[in-house]
Amino acid sequence: MRKIDVPKLDKAAFVERYGPWAIIAGASEGTGACYAEQLAAMGINLVLVSRRAAALDALGQSLEDRYGIAFRSLTADLTEPGAGARLVEATADLDIGLYISNAGADGAGNSFFGEPVDRSLRLLRMNAANVLEATHGFGNRFLARGKGGIIVMSSGAGLGGQPWLVMYSATKAFELNFVESLWAELEGRNVDIVGIAAPIMDTPTLRRATEGLGMDYSIAYDPADVCALALASLGKEPLVLVPDGPDEAKIPQIEADRKARLIALAEWGKAYTAAADA
Repeated sequence: MRKIDVPKLDKAAFVERYGPWAIIAGASEGTGACYAEQLAAMGINLVLVSRRAAALDALGQSLEDRYGIAFRSLTADLTEPGAGARLVEATADLDIGLYISNAGADGAGNSFFGEPVDRSLRLLRMNAANVLEATHGFGNRFLARGKGGIIVMSSGAGLGGQPWLVMYSATKAFELNFVESLWAELEGRNVDIVGIAAPIMDTPTLRRATEGLGMDYSIAYDPADVCALALASLGKEPLVLVPDGPDEAKIPQIEADRKARLIALAEWGKAYTAAADA
C-alpha cells in the first residue's frame, strides 16, 4: 500500500476551530469511517450520514464507547433532490463546526449513452447540487458563528476527462473548481475550505467494484492517510492533489500552478470589486 507524509496536526487547535460537532456525509464505511475515527479520537462529536442506518449506528456506538463522544445518525439518500438542505435543517440544534462531503463514488466502466439518463442525473445531484446546498447552508452557519471548516472529497478523476466515468469525472471537476473559488472568497473570514483530489484508495467500495478483476491493491493508498492529510491541510491549502494515475509525476506542479492561478485571480477580483464599490 502506498504511503503519504502527513503533516503533524495540532489537535487542540483543530478542536477549538472546528468542534464541537462535525457532520460527515457518506460515513458508513471506508473514507467516511476513517474521518469519523480520527475526529472522535480528538473528542469531536459526530453526525454520521448515509443510506444505511444500521451501519451508522454501529460505527457511532463503537466510537462513543471508545472515545466518549456523542453521535447522531442521519439516514439520507444524497442522490435525492434537496438532500443537502435537509442535512442543514436536521442539525439546526447542534453547534456544527465542520462539514465533510464524502459521498459520491461511482464504479468504472459505465457508458454515458448506454445507461438511463436518470443515473447521470442522480450522480449530478449527489456530487454537485447537494454538495452546493450543504456547503451554502453550513457555510453561512459558520460565517455567523465566526469559525468553521468544510472538506470536500473530490477525485483525481476531476483533473481531466475520463471515459467510462463521464459523470463522475465531470461532477468531481465541479467540486474542485467550486472549492477553489470558495477558498478565495472566504479569505479573511475565519471559515476554511479544502478540496481533496483523492487517489485510488483501498476501501470496501474499491474492493467491491474490482472483485474478480485481479487488481493489484498495492497501488492504492490507505484511506486513513488521505483523511489525515485532508484534516491537516484544512485552513492551509485550497486543494490537495494526491499523486496518482498516469501523470502522477506532474501532480505537484499541477497543484502549484492551480494555486498560483487562483491567487492571481483572487487579487484581480479584489481590484475589480474595489473599483466597482468606489
